[in-house]
Formats: sequence, structure tokens, C-alpha cells
Amino acid sequence: MTALRSLTLFLAGILSASTANANDRPLIWTPVKNSSDSYAMRMGSHLPTDWEASAGTEVSFAGSNLERMNRPNRPVNFWGSVKLPAPRGKAATNTADVSVRLNGLTGSRSVSVSRSRSLTLTPEFAAQLDDFYTLNYDHGGDRRIDMRTTSSVRILSNSTGTSIFARGSRSTRDQEWQASVGVEQKVLTGINLRANIDNLAARHKTGSFGASYAHNW
Repeated sequence: MTALRSLTLFLAGILSASTANANDRPLIWTPVKNSSDSYAMRMGSHLPTDWEASAGTEVSFAGSNLERMNRPNRPVNFWGSVKLPAPRGKAATNTADVSVRLNGLTGSRSVSVSRSRSLTLTPEFAAQLDDFYTLNYDHGGDRRIDMRTTSSVRILSNSTGTSIFARGSRSTRDQEWQASVGVEQKVLTGINLRANIDNLAARHKTGSFGASYAHNW
């Protein structure tokens, strides 16, 4: 109950801000295929505030396809996010976000901060630099707070929709850096294909190939 009360106060604080014009597309309805037998549905709404904010729920399902879904393999998660305004004098391509997640069953929660910077290298190529920091609290487990940091760089081709990326990640539970490289291709609007190689520092590297789809209205 304490965790739920904290999330309620967080969302109430967002709603108490000065309201702006309603978003043209206020509803969030985003189906995502996480793996060959796992799907997630994120539902929510953009909030009518001066800052770009949204909140809602997310449910994950197990199944080989959308017609044959099983009961959720994880409890419903509540989420909220706020996009921080860019500092004055900074380019509009610098963005920062704060988000929270709350597990509706266990009470476990997380707070994340992300920062993204986009650079134009040439008329054809652009670069994107992303930093991601998260704090996780496992209320139903050992009740410890863990931190993870992830940094990535991505080179994008404007004409082909192809991007090459490299990513490094480290957490307080695993003191070794986890590195990966990959390529991503935009096929249609909202549909991406991805192939990557993980655990570059390990003796036995792993690779994967997948597709994702997202759509908001």
C-alpha cells in the first residue's frame, strides 16, 4: 500500500501542474513483441500538463502468437514518465526523461533517468548518444537497492533507415561490463528488425535476431 500511495502522489503532482492544450493523440496503446513467446501491452494516456508526461499500466503475456495468449507471465506494472525541459541555450536534440515503475503484486519498484543527445555528422549520417541509469528495489526478495548504468552510441543512415549500435552495461550485482554490438533496420512504420551479438568479453558469445512493432494513437 505504501508503494501504491507513493506512485499516486507522484502522478497527482504531475496532474497538479499548469495544464496545457490537450494532446492531439492522448491515448497510448503500444503492443510489443519481446521474444518469440512473449508479448507486452502498454496502455495509458498523455497527461494535459506543461511538461510532456504520461502514465498508465503494462501487462505481459506468454504465447506463440497474438491469437493464443496465456495468462500474464508477470503481474501488471504501473508506470509514469516525465520528459524534462531542455536547458536554456542547449540544442533541441538534447532530451532527458524520468520514469517510475511499480509492480502491482510484489510492490517492487524502480526509478530511471535517461538522457539522449543527437548529433548531425553529415547530411547522410547522424549519431545518437544515450545514457540510462536505474535504481531497483526488490520488495519481495532480498529488499536491496541495486543500480544499473547503460551507455550506447548509434550511427544512423537517414536514407536507408539502417543503424549500427554499440552498448555497454554494468550493475551493482554484476561488477563486469556487459558489451554488445548490433545492427537495426527499419522496414515499415513502427516495424524494426534487429540482429546483435552480446557478451563480447565472454569466451562464449551469444547472438540474437528479432523484430519489434510499436504504434500509438
